[in-house]
Amino acid sequence: MNGYDQIARFYDIEHDGLRDDLLMYENLARRCGSPVLELGCGTGRVALHLARAGFQVTGLDVSKGMLALARHKLARAGLATAVRLLEADLRDFRLDGRFAMAVLAINTFMHFLTVDDQVRVLANARGHLKPGGLLVIDLPRVDRSTLLEAGERFAVSEVLTDPETGRPILKLVTATLDLATQTQYLTLAYDETDKGGVVHRTTASFDVHCFFRCELELLLDKAGFDVEALYGSYDLDPYDDEGERMVCLARAPG
Repeated sequence: MNGYDQIARFYDIEHDGLRDDLLMYENLARRCGSPVLELGCGTGRVALHLARAGFQVTGLDVSKGMLALARHKLARAGLATAVRLLEADLRDFRLDGRFAMAVLAINTFMHFLTVDDQVRVLANARGHLKPGGLLVIDLPRVDRSTLLEAGERFAVSEVLTDPETGRPILKLVTATLDLATQTQYLTLAYDETDKGGVVHRTTASFDVHCFFRCELELLLDKAGFDVEALYGSYDLDPYDDEGERMVCLARAPG
């Protein structure tokens, strides 16, 4: 079972209110046109927004649970036929046709730990883009706080609210970092208290790679892309020590 299958419902609740990046993707899609390919579409947050804006979207994800929630949300919005959702490994999927834009939204690319896998994902994305097509990668900017180890004890990350019951869901995180490989080992726990006062915990563990700027640029070059720009925010502010994100735009050969 994919780790996200276990926490798909919590992930959807946690990210439902995230809107900061959606206008950026919409504006970039208006520059590029349809169709748009979302690599690692999760529960459909970005795909749903782009479909509402009138774009043809194909979303890929390896998690059955995440895709099931995405299909439910699209159907509820009356957009079930506007977005094609497919279960696929981003390293080796094969689709007919080419796309004007491809998106690796919030932190998705971090799940690929080795150079071989990272280049395979990027090269596969390039092979599915039209000449001059745009790839957008959104990653966190690595800073000193990222490199600090939180230790093996759970720490409270945030308190969510279950939209169906109104009861709180406590999210806890433990994170350790292997500096030699730039790998962060995460365990997420979601605690729910039922009507009888019993706490139910759901956990999932993930290994993610922390990327630096020059590393990402070299990977894109190796995969055949031309880096167009690097930004530090969803407002496309310059990339510097003040920004929280690393948003990279790269072009497939024209």
